[in-house]
Amino acid sequence: KHPLQRIQSPSRSVSFFTHALGLLSFSGSYWYLVNFPNPINASYGWHFQYLTIIGLLLATLTFIFGLLADITLSPRFFAAKNTLSLCSTPLEVLISVLYWTIVAIDRTLVIPPEFVLHLPADIGFHLMPALFLAWDLLALSPPWTIKNLPAVGISAVLAFSYWGWVEHCYSHNGL
Repeated sequence: KHPLQRIQSPSRSVSFFTHALGLLSFSGSYWYLVNFPNPINASYGWHFQYLTIIGLLLATLTFIFGLLADITLSPRFFAAKNTLSLCSTPLEVLISVLYWTIVAIDRTLVIPPEFVLHLPADIGFHLMPALFLAWDLLALSPPWTIKNLPAVGISAVLAFSYWGWVEHCYSHNGL
């Protein structure tokens, strides 16, 4: 047990199983993007012009480092996973809360009516990454030591980077 944690750290096998299952879920989402193409597949930036897919990418990287840490017990992989987790978890939780709130009001505000997004894929994109990352951060990771100012700085850098990326994609796609 870490001295700052209130709960006993779970076993290595629980962590491995969580990271492997998360990666399996995230892989299914990427599989869906490739096997159910739409006009976005041919656009500049592919699906990475959307925050949902960028969040999925960060979640995937977080869980890759988590799985590598589970297998090798490397402190560097643990540190990389924990650092990525501090960026990806709040982002994914925000994406999930915003998405499902907007969908409850009017689904066409986030998904054009001509696009078909099957429910399992919708859950895979907009719920599972948030659930897996929240579980990983709250139950499988050491207490975070980030203070308010660095947290705001990280959020600002991520927000402005995404804004620049969206503007860049718009300059190519015009959409």
